[in-house]
Amino acid sequence: MSWRPTYRSSKFRNVYGKVANREHCFDGVPITKNVHDSHFCAVNAKYIAVVTESAGGGSFIVIPIGQVCSG
Repeated sequence: MSWRPTYRSSKFRNVYGKVANREHCFDGVPITKNVHDSHFCAVNAKYIAVVTESAGGGSFIVIPIGQVCSG
């Protein structure tokens, strides 16, 4: 009988992220400072949604991931 570890091995164990360059980043998005214990963003394969800073409250922005912005 061979020895096996008690934990499950992960296929993401040796995966590292890369820093994105400025052409692939979003700058100047006013993220809210009032979210204490809830989520301020949501992401899926097509869109990024962010709760923004505003006077009225309850505002958010939805950005398509493929959109190119000029800064």
